[in-house]
Amino acid sequence: MKHEWHQKVANYFEYVLNSLMIIIGVVIFGFLLREIYNLAHLLLTVEDMRSHFNQITDATLAVFLFFEFMSLVREYFIKDAHISMESFLYIGVTALIRAILVYHDQTMKTLLLALSIGILVVALTVYRYFREKGKQQKLPH
Repeated sequence: MKHEWHQKVANYFEYVLNSLMIIIGVVIFGFLLREIYNLAHLLLTVEDMRSHFNQITDATLAVFLFFEFMSLVREYFIKDAHISMESFLYIGVTALIRAILVYHDQTMKTLLLALSIGILVVALTVYRYFREKGKQQKLPH
């Protein structure tokens, strides 16, 4: 009985957090629809795709980023308020690839972005290795 108020506070924060995640999900979904519309508009109205390559790739990768963020919101609710580190690493790699496609004419920036992608891929590999190792240790022999 002594710690009843702790549970009430925790329930309140969980309610607020879930409400905010729903709002964030709706906002991200709105941005996703807007980017899909912009991409469709670009693809249907641009006559010379080569001259608008940067705009098209930027819009395409923005759609993927918003889609991945929507997946994060979905994962939050499916996995009972838990989002895996792996998802964040994937989003980081996608965002950096987008940046490389947009800033491909700047050599040093491209090199640093490629190095960053390499670091994230190594981090993802290490994360998966230790996650699998942890699962194997939990299994009864």
